[in-house]
Amino acid sequence: MFGGSRRIFSTPRLVDLGTGILEVDALTGKARFNGTSIQPLAIAAELRDRLERDLAEHGIPRSTIREATVRVEFSFDLIPWDQRATTSHLLVHGEPVKSGPMHRCAVTCTSLLRTDEAEYRGKYQIVEEWPLGWPAA
Repeated sequence: MFGGSRRIFSTPRLVDLGTGILEVDALTGKARFNGTSIQPLAIAAELRDRLERDLAEHGIPRSTIREATVRVEFSFDLIPWDQRATTSHLLVHGEPVKSGPMHRCAVTCTSLLRTDEAEYRGKYQIVEEWPLGWPAA
């Protein structure tokens, strides 16, 4: 839920924040980076909205959820084009990118959903790469 296209509109802000740990309270949409509160991120609001939809879809009262958090460890690097490990085809200002520096981001994402009766955890890791200037504003 936190990767790829879901995060696209938060990508420039996350790059600006840099390497570190993002924690999102999916019940409220509030976020902290390296322990400090930050301005709202589009992905945090999307996580909150998705949780609300899933709860409604499955008939689960929100009041039964004690905690719903997503913790994401980011490690950013700039790499030359010839060191990229992915084969994504992306456009910057309508033109395909075929050279130049790339962002590389190693992501480790863990989630926790806790009720009075149970605890659910998830985890995934991914490495993503994209050209400087993407997504274009």
